[in-house]
Amino acid sequence: MQSPLRSLRISQGHTLSHVAKLIEIDPANLSRIERGQQMASLEVAERLVKFYEGQINELQILYPHRYPDFISSGKTNTAGAQP
Repeated sequence: MQSPLRSLRISQGHTLSHVAKLIEIDPANLSRIERGQQMASLEVAERLVKFYEGQINELQILYPHRYPDFISSGKTNTAGAQP
């Protein structure tokens, strides 16, 4: 299962290094965030939301396991979200 963040990035055709450069973080850190091995800071989550123009929100970035039904168009199936 891909994280909502990774699904969105891939659906838009962006490379990991491109996004990381534009939001000013190390590509390795962004990779770990996408894979769920590292939690994004709120500041990084906010930069990602701004980069993706609201197609993803902070909660989807910080708690990707709660959004298994994320659709790569940037919308979510909220029925699949778990408390």
